[in-house]
Amino acid sequence: MTKLIFLCLIPIYLSLIGCAVLFTEQVYVLIDQPVTEKPIFHGVIFSIPEKANVRKIRLLGVGKYQNFDISVRIKESRWELKKKVQGGITFPYDIFISAETDAIKIIKPTTTGSGRIDTVEFYTIADIEDM
Repeated sequence: MTKLIFLCLIPIYLSLIGCAVLFTEQVYVLIDQPVTEKPIFHGVIFSIPEKANVRKIRLLGVGKYQNFDISVRIKESRWELKKKVQGGITFPYDIFISAETDAIKIIKPTTTGSGRIDTVEFYTIADIEDM
């Protein structure tokens, strides 16, 4: 009987721990690596020297930028679409993702809008032990 009660309480306890983790505020830390920019057809690739656990990307620029796609590099020549932005944005603009990557690609298939992206910052989540 005691084992049965114990087995019933385990899922309740685990769900409470999981919910507490979901509701804790995440602290983002800038990945301190130089960001290089490479123009491509209809877009730009922003990359850092080595792969990192990227959780947030911050776009910095001027004007109103609109109708673009954000992809992250999975392998050397393989990209995964993470976000499509249909409307216009104002800077700075944050994109929350979860990817182990060293580059993002911003594709702008149309020339609408008067803005431009000047730089991209990569962020990760701070470890509790580091704080």
